[in-house]
Amino acid sequence: DRRLPADISPKPTIFLPSIAEIKRHKAGTHLCLLENFFPDVIKVYWKEKNGNRILESQEGKTMKTSDTYMKLSWLTVTEKSMDKEHKCIVQHEKNKGGVDQEILFPSVNQGMCM
Repeated sequence: DRRLPADISPKPTIFLPSIAEIKRHKAGTHLCLLENFFPDVIKVYWKEKNGNRILESQEGKTMKTSDTYMKLSWLTVTEKSMDKEHKCIVQHEKNKGGVDQEILFPSVNQGMCM
């Protein structure tokens, strides 16, 4: 019986869209990888930084990794939203203070060095 780490809230790693994707498809994909959380119940959604509307996004299944879990969520930002910042919002019972984690992604245009 292995002991779980003291902090078992989701640990985010973010991936920004590639310049090739943006140039080729006039869109960019924000990826949010959440790792090392327990239990497996998690809710992930996306919004524009100052918006209230939940955006259409995709996510993979929650997967078990040794004694914790991981999940991947992604948002495809189309050309008309490329100048806006977006945030990935994570609800999990082990978040510090019971507060949703908000992971901010820069605007696609800002993130690009052309």
